Amino acid sequence: MPDAATSVYGIIGNPVRHSFSPVMHNSAFAKVGINAVYVAFEVNNLHQAIDGIRGLEICGVSVTIPHKISVIPLLDEVEEIADMIGSVNTIINRNGNLIGTNTDAYGFYRALSEKISIDGKTVAVLGSGGASRAICFALFHYAKPKKVLLFAARPEDTEQARELSGNVSSKIDNSDISAVSLSDWSKYKNDIEIVINTTPLGMHPLEDLSPLKENDFDERMTVMDIVYNPHQTRFLSIALEKGCNICYGIDMLLYQGIRQFELWTNSKAPVDVMRKVLTERINKAKK
Repeated sequence: MPDAATSVYGIIGNPVRHSFSPVMHNSAFAKVGINAVYVAFEVNNLHQAIDGIRGLEICGVSVTIPHKISVIPLLDEVEEIADMIGSVNTIINRNGNLIGTNTDAYGFYRALSEKISIDGKTVAVLGSGGASRAICFALFHYAKPKKVLLFAARPEDTEQARELSGNVSSKIDNSDISAVSLSDWSKYKNDIEIVINTTPLGMHPLEDLSPLKENDFDERMTVMDIVYNPHQTRFLSIALEKGCNICYGIDMLLYQGIRQFELWTNSKAPVDVMRKVLTERINKAKK
């Protein structure tokens, strides 16, 4: 039970009631024997929330929609990867000094790199929104892909994809990234070795949709979907049927949480426990 010595962690965003983070982190604290609790804070006034983190000596928080960008000017320091991406999903409180970082990028890299070496590979990223931004920067920050093809999921997203491609190129030296249209997939298919879906297709209420069709996959490919609920998206089901190597969205969620836990506590995260409770939570969400 929490007591006067209990350290407090949490997640700030709106909405946050759906978050899987509390069960993951609280199970980890219990397993390691850390006297801490992780709670969800539904935040409308971000300035007050940040003052509260300092004033109440909250040790660390996860940051989710809609505060990942607007929180940046309120922090004392922002680490390089978060600064490049322009998005913070983790705050570390070091004696009142609030440090922002981005563990989504690390979580993505670790999940994918356990399935395949990214170095020297041609990577296709589907979608050009916020999640795509974190992944494009992560690809070049943590690895050395041969080339990244950034596919605009819809014609109206083409300019957004071009802007993101240019932004990555301007911030990371020797980053070979190009914005292309998904309608031109067949022109690049034979060169693509890794495919990452960052679009919401496959997530509720779009469970029956996939950004690619059966003929777009090849058994040579390693295919990742960052959507984690449902666990087996339509996109991954098609890829699996074609014999592709699969990387699930739950692994990105898990490893970003592991990185948060270790940054906050300086303790090794109990990976098996965190994976188990996340899997159980996702299975429960299906019912």
